[in-house]
Amino acid sequence: MTEDPESRENQASEVVVQDKGPVALTKRDVEIMQFAHEQRYLCYNQISDTFWKGCSEEANACKHRVSKLVSAGYLSKQYSGRKKLDLYFATEKAVEILKARSLDSGIPALKVTRDFERYVSHDLHVTDLRILFRSLGWHDWTSERVLRERDHLFHKPDGVLTVRGRKIAIEFENKITKGKARYQKLFEDYDNHEGYRLLFVIILGDIRDWLLDLKYDARKVWFADYEDLMNGKGKAHFENMRGEFELSRLL
Repeated sequence: MTEDPESRENQASEVVVQDKGPVALTKRDVEIMQFAHEQRYLCYNQISDTFWKGCSEEANACKHRVSKLVSAGYLSKQYSGRKKLDLYFATEKAVEILKARSLDSGIPALKVTRDFERYVSHDLHVTDLRILFRSLGWHDWTSERVLRERDHLFHKPDGVLTVRGRKIAIEFENKITKGKARYQKLFEDYDNHEGYRLLFVIILGDIRDWLLDLKYDARKVWFADYEDLMNGKGKAHFENMRGEFELSRLL
């Protein structure tokens, strides 16, 4: 993952694969399809950062493989005019493969509608958070889509990270748009929810002092700046009304 959060959404040039023959799926192919299935979609850099980390871009291995998965019908590609990039979705063919291996998370293939990019910026940032936690060794993540479509939760976070059996609710905010009353209600809902050990509120932009000063369980609710988290990773600081701790200490 690059240091600039916005650069994660830039697209590398596409490699067109002419070979239309059958694909012998690898473990990595299946993991890509599962990741896209759970998160709704992935952009190219999220695939390369997650599954080809450290590989030379000059070798074009990731580009060739993604293009091959598209041509073989396991991934579909849709262009987001809002973000000026391609997004990759797991197809019904891919989900059949996942289902046969009990990796479909109990949800069907996503039906891509005309308004698929309505929340694209928010969704991509949440996926970047999942990728960050994964890079730190925390792989157990339940996506908002799974929480909604499989578990039928009404009050659902943007994701749930499970570390050593403890569930951490993740709420991402592109910016502070809710009023004090709505955030207060959000915190009350989490204070009363015994299923989550912690709540991380991760904000793209300034964390308002008034937000920190609202009433909540300071043992449970912690705030972080998105860019600081992406750059600092395990050493990034989370704060609340009582103080601050490094992420590695909280988890």
